Amino acid sequence: MKKILLYPLLPALLALSACAETPEEAFAKAQQEFAEHDYNAARINLANALKAKPSDPAMLLLQARTLLALGDGEGAGAALEQFSAGKAPTGELAQLAAEAALLRKNPDKALELLGAATGSEAERLRAVAALQKGNLPSAQDHFEKAVQDGGNARSFADYARFRLMSGDIAGADELAKRAAAADPGAIDTLLIGAELALRHGDLQRSLELYSKAAKSYPASLAALTGKAAVLGELGRLDEMEAVLGQAVVAAPDNKAVQFLQAKLALARKDWDKVRSLIQPIESKLEPLDPLRQIYGEALLRLKQPQLAAAQLEPIVRAQPGNRGAVILLAEAKLAGGDAARAMEILRPLADQPSAGQGELALMAQAAKAAGNPDAAVYEARSKRPAPQSLGRDLADGDAAMRAGNWAGAVKSYERLLAVSDGKNPVVLNNLAYAYTMLGNHDQAIAIAAKALKVAPNNPSVLDTAGWAWFKSGRDPAQAKRLLRQAAQAAPQNMTIRAHLAEAERTPG
Repeated sequence: MKKILLYPLLPALLALSACAETPEEAFAKAQQEFAEHDYNAARINLANALKAKPSDPAMLLLQARTLLALGDGEGAGAALEQFSAGKAPTGELAQLAAEAALLRKNPDKALELLGAATGSEAERLRAVAALQKGNLPSAQDHFEKAVQDGGNARSFADYARFRLMSGDIAGADELAKRAAAADPGAIDTLLIGAELALRHGDLQRSLELYSKAAKSYPASLAALTGKAAVLGELGRLDEMEAVLGQAVVAAPDNKAVQFLQAKLALARKDWDKVRSLIQPIESKLEPLDPLRQIYGEALLRLKQPQLAAAQLEPIVRAQPGNRGAVILLAEAKLAGGDAARAMEILRPLADQPSAGQGELALMAQAAKAAGNPDAAVYEARSKRPAPQSLGRDLADGDAAMRAGNWAGAVKSYERLLAVSDGKNPVVLNNLAYAYTMLGNHDQAIAIAAKALKVAPNNPSVLDTAGWAWFKSGRDPAQAKRLLRQAAQAAPQNMTIRAHLAEAERTPG
């Protein structure tokens, strides 16, 4: 029998032994990763460290904090139980255990763990427990106590979100400012700031905050989905897809992720993709789930009007003011041969003085198919936009510009262009500026060019075009040329002078 010689393998084995990571080294890495908010990496290193030292209290405590940051209430609760060794947690440990219970949707357990604990964080946790139990007045009381006790970034941010839920945007804004003062880089501060910027229509600011949150907290699904949603609103679909790809890897079954996947496919009019995304989860959707409306539209475009109507009917019954769902259902009924029902669905919209061109054209089509004599009336109205509709959009657009609600301004001015000859220089100019402020530079430059064709010597139009080029960063020389022309045409205009001065400081 041939002998196996072991001694040639000893150097390799010794090298492997020397390279093996000690529990202390793995724990040190986890501490650094936790400090950098890289919670997934910290979780892996903690698991490795705990294999060798399963009862180490410092490791168990950091594991609990890490799992809480990842939203894993079960794992965090187990780590805290092991840390406490059967004893009832007190102080900060009780608060961590209560947070783990809240992640498991067990508010009664959370309140039991908190006991008579006082302080801002204890009151914040009680407020969250009250929210889970549906007791809004109690939640309000505990949030008030949390901020009166000095507050922290989380209590200010959570209370701001509560105020936002109740429609108190001004109150939410004030609390978000206090969160930013307490800890400007905290994930809760960044997320509520981004959410409020979105509510105000400042998509560029919202994107900046969500991007910062996603970079600083790579494990935050809320940051990724928020960033993807804003990119979608901006029409930057390729970027949206890239960010959404990260979210899909992290949480493929998350409802927010699934919704954004469907919205991306909808924006690209990829109806087969919409169907393939939603069909497998259709039976799990609530009757008014927003995915149903997207699914209904996809089925309609795929020439399945009856199936589309089945998705849309419950939405319209429950939400008669949902304009999009009403129009889609009317289209589905008309495509399915029920023109009379299509007219019945559309009539509340079409008979309004402010009815839009699309609604009126669809009503005329349904009336013709139903043999209704009012078809000619609706068709005539569809060809001449109502002054009330035009005036509303113009007023809304101007008000949105004054408030810095750039997304709202874009929607209003786009509607105006769609029902006009598209040559109004004021509308074009304002629309280009709003797109610039949203960071959608391709659209801004294209629309500014149209405004220049109509009013090549108008200083405001020249300024907007130059500013659009400057903010895009593509052609500083072109930006300066246009801004100089604007400044020459209106030398006293402080905004134009400020834009030109900023451009002149940039090389190129």
